[in-house]
Amino acid sequence: MNIAIFAITKNGTELAAKVSRHLLNEGHQVRMFRPGRFPGEGEPFYGPVSRIVAGEFYRCQGLIFIMALGIVVRLLAPLIKDKRSDPAVVVMDEKGQFVISTLSGHLGGANELAQNLAGAFQAIPVITTATDVHGLPSVDVLARKYALIMEPFNAVKQVNAALVNGEMVAFCSEFPLPFTPMQGLKLIPWDKLPITRPPGWLVVITNREISLPHEKTLFLRPRNLIAGIGCRKEIDPEKIKEALLHALKLARRSPTSLRLLATIDLRVQERGLQQVAREMGIPLVSFSREQIQSIFSRVKNLQHSSFVQKRIGVGGVCEPVALLAAAHHARLILPKTSREGVTVALAEESYGWWEQDREVPII
Repeated sequence: MNIAIFAITKNGTELAAKVSRHLLNEGHQVRMFRPGRFPGEGEPFYGPVSRIVAGEFYRCQGLIFIMALGIVVRLLAPLIKDKRSDPAVVVMDEKGQFVISTLSGHLGGANELAQNLAGAFQAIPVITTATDVHGLPSVDVLARKYALIMEPFNAVKQVNAALVNGEMVAFCSEFPLPFTPMQGLKLIPWDKLPITRPPGWLVVITNREISLPHEKTLFLRPRNLIAGIGCRKEIDPEKIKEALLHALKLARRSPTSLRLLATIDLRVQERGLQQVAREMGIPLVSFSREQIQSIFSRVKNLQHSSFVQKRIGVGGVCEPVALLAAAHHARLILPKTSREGVTVALAEESYGWWEQDREVPII
C-alpha cells in the first residue's frame, strides 16, 4: 500500500516517524511529510500543507494525518470524489491516544489500517461505520477482501443499511462463502436459485448473467474470466467489442467479470485491441507462437485451423491464449467463436478464496 503521512507540529512529527517505521516494517511504501522548521525524519515542506496533500491524495492508497480531525476535514473537502477511488484516510492525535478511520473505511481499507495502528501503538481505534459497530458483515468489505466487483454499485449502501436495520438479507453464492449465517443474514444454496425468492435484498456471488424475478438484487462479480482474441489486421475496434460482447452473451457471463484480454504477439499492437482493453479497463496480454504451440501439445481438443497455421505459424489463437493467460486452474467455457473477422474464446479460472491453498495446473 502506498501511504503518505502528514504532521504539522513537533510532537506530531516525532509520532509520524514512529508510524512510518512501523508501516515500512510491514512492507508498505511510505512517504512522511513534516514542516521544514522541525528537524527529523521525512520530507520537509514549506508553505501550506494543503498543496502537498492535494498531490498525495490522488497518488496514494492511504493517507495518515497526525493532527486535529477538523483540520483534516477542511483539507480533504475539495478533494473527495468517490468512495471507489478515494484513498483510505486515518487521523491520529499527536499523543497517539486515538486512531480515527475517517474516509473510505470499507473499500479503501481505512478501518483495517486504523485497527493496525491502534494495535501497534496501544491506541483506541475509532470506527464509526454502522456494520462494524454492530459486528455485521459489510458487502463492500466482502467485495474488497475477495476482489469482487459490486453491480450495481448504488445498491451497496441499501444492502448495508438493511443489515444494520435488522432486515433480512439473503446471500446466494456459486462458491463457498467465507462466513456463516447469523441474525438477519440468510444463506441460500446455489441450486435453489432462482426458485427461492426471499423478502428484502438478495446478494448473488457469480460471474453468470442471471435473469432474476427480484428487483432488490446486488451482484458480486469475481474477475475470473479471460477472453482470448484473434483478429485481422487494422480491424475496427467496434467489431472487436461486438464480437467480445457476443461471446459473453453466448456463454451467459457478465462483462464485469473479465480480468484479461489475451492475443498473439503479432496482434498486440493493434489499435482496435488496445482501445477495447482501455475502454473496458482491463489489461491486454500477448503470447508468442512458441508459447501457443506448447499449449497445443499439452491440451487436447483445441480447435486447429490449417489456414491459420499457414498464415501465422500456429493452428489457432483465441483458445490457446485464453488458457495461457489464466493464472491458475482454468477451463474453456466457450470455444472459438467467429464474428466479422474476430475470433473469441472464453476461459474461466476456478481458483479463488474457496481454494486458497490449492494449486492445479492448466487442463
